Amino acid sequence: MKPALIGIAVLACIVIGIVIFVQSRPISVIVNGEQLELGGSKDIAAIIEAGYVSPKTGDFVAVDGEVLEAGKGEAFTAYVNSKKTNDPKTNLKAGDVVIVADGANAVEPSQDTVETVPYEVIQEGNGPLHVIEGKGVDGSKTTKIGDISGKTFVEDIAPQNPVCRQYYPDTGDDKVVALTFDDGPWPDSTGEVLDILAENDVKATFFTVGNRIDDNGKALVKRAHEEGHQICTHTFDHASGDGKGVDLGLMSAEQQIEEVTKGYDAIEAAIGEKPSTVIRTPGGNFNADVQKNLAPYISAEIGWNIDSSDWRLPGADSIAAQIEGAWPGAVILCHDGGGDRSQTIAAIREAIPYLKEQGYTFVTIDEMMEYPAKPMQS
Repeated sequence: MKPALIGIAVLACIVIGIVIFVQSRPISVIVNGEQLELGGSKDIAAIIEAGYVSPKTGDFVAVDGEVLEAGKGEAFTAYVNSKKTNDPKTNLKAGDVVIVADGANAVEPSQDTVETVPYEVIQEGNGPLHVIEGKGVDGSKTTKIGDISGKTFVEDIAPQNPVCRQYYPDTGDDKVVALTFDDGPWPDSTGEVLDILAENDVKATFFTVGNRIDDNGKALVKRAHEEGHQICTHTFDHASGDGKGVDLGLMSAEQQIEEVTKGYDAIEAAIGEKPSTVIRTPGGNFNADVQKNLAPYISAEIGWNIDSSDWRLPGADSIAAQIEGAWPGAVILCHDGGGDRSQTIAAIREAIPYLKEQGYTFVTIDEMMEYPAKPMQS
């Protein structure tokens, strides 16, 4: 046994010797942009003790930054490979990138009161295309009262305000119009509208009402999607209930959000993919409160600048005349649902070929939004 024990002891000594040798070998690290060789201890404390860097200790300060006790803050601020550490014994490896700077101030304990500063949606311009840019983030106002100094300090973090950019598209020399249909899908009439669009090889955008996408409605919405039309939501039940069937602004924020998200879900169930986040609100009612509540959920809300007035049932000729009066960049409002749409069907059967003869191309709302905004008139 003795020779075996002696062998084990010798092997252990060799291993320990190798470990000590490896640990004692210098390593190369980058400290504040300079390459250094570290032998012995290989940590942040060694860098400081060797005089490679001389960070200044921070102070102990009041809530307003006034120094209460000099040199009573953090000894240094360090980052190893971009990861912050306050431990002077942080081990370093060959190739590590180290930044060592002055220590941060330590702030006295305090009693804090935080108030939320709600974000607002900033309105810019005017026009039928209402694009939401940015996501709203509430700001805050923090009032700190120092436990030691008794001083008061107020810290403001400004909210991040999204912008509702409303504009007319600048289509240049392109004679394009966007034909839109609300309130479907609807038995018979939506299918007839799709037939006319297919016959004329034109595209449109359908703003659907979610609770109308039943078994038959799913087939119509799926067909419209497969034929290249843009499918968007016009809310789930057209702001019924508190919205009185026309105005999301009369509903609570939770109800408004539910109207839109359930509308998305109904479309997704029909087309089998995530729907467009472009919407049209019932009645085009899209005031500041509605904009704020829906901003996290939508990319744009679409109005119109030609109302065919087909919902008034003024006669097919009257509806056709409104549509035929289109100009480049126009967004045309029609309805494929919500009631008897025979006048609308007769009107588009006449108006679509007429506009094509005038050199117009029919685009979806997404395609229309690819055009830049017209310069705002001063």
